[in-house]
Order: sequence, then structure tokens, then C-alpha cells
Amino acid sequence: MSQLDHLGTLVRLSLYTDFSLRLLVYLAGIRDGKPVSAAKIAERYNVSAHHMHKVAQGLRKLGYVDSVSGRYGGLKLAVPANTLRVGDVVAAMEGVGAMADCKRGPCPLHGGCALKGALDRAEQSFLDELRKYTIADVLRGPTLVRLEHIMRAA
Repeated sequence: MSQLDHLGTLVRLSLYTDFSLRLLVYLAGIRDGKPVSAAKIAERYNVSAHHMHKVAQGLRKLGYVDSVSGRYGGLKLAVPANTLRVGDVVAAMEGVGAMADCKRGPCPLHGGCALKGALDRAEQSFLDELRKYTIADVLRGPTLVRLEHIMRAA
């Protein structure tokens, strides 16, 4: 095993952020604009409905998703998919400065360590790169084809 084989896990989004992005992509792919339940989205992605409901609540609080009440209610995008920047969603879900949380636990270097600054700059570069893409951009091409397939699944 190479020393570099583990690098694929260096930057990992939380499950909450992963589900948030999946939910937004799903809602962006709905052509008729009809609301869809968090449970149905969870079923289509084969993930926990409980987690997807929590994600939907968080996205509603941020103003990314609207909730429609009633028999034919559910979730729909609150803003156009072409204005939802992936980097902004990730920053909102993960929190900025989360890569190196020096306040966790006693560190004798706290306040005088260059590592925190380096990690903060790396995180900012990561988010800046993700901000180049919108949810609508992500939905193009193969993603759309696969999403349409799972939307049709029984």
C-alpha cells in the first residue's frame, strides 16, 4: 500500500452535507415542480428517511427548500437551482473553519500555531472551487440521466 493511498479520505463531507446535496439535486431534477416528500427522496436514494427529514429541516431553515403542507405536499426548491452554489451549501452545512477546530481539547500550541492558518486557507480554496458550480451544473449530463432513472424506480 502506497503512502498516498489514504489521501482520498483527507477531506470528507459529513453525511448531513452529503444528504443535503443529494436532496437539492433531486428537487432540482423535478420537471413538473410538484412537491415530493423527504421519505420518497430517501427511498429513491436508499438512505435513512429519518436522516433525510433532518436534512430537509436544516435546508428549510436556510431558505434553500420550501415545505408544502397537505395531502399533495412535500418539498420543493425555494430558490432556482442555477443560483444555489455547491460551495455555499457545503459551507452552510459543515460550517467554515471546521477543518481545524483548535478549540476542541487542550492544545499547547493554540494561538501560536501556523497550522490552523494553513488549514483554514486550504478549506477556503476548497469552498472557492465548489462555489464555481451550482446545483443546476451538477444536474447536467450523466447525473441527470441517473437521477431520472431513480425517479422512475418503483
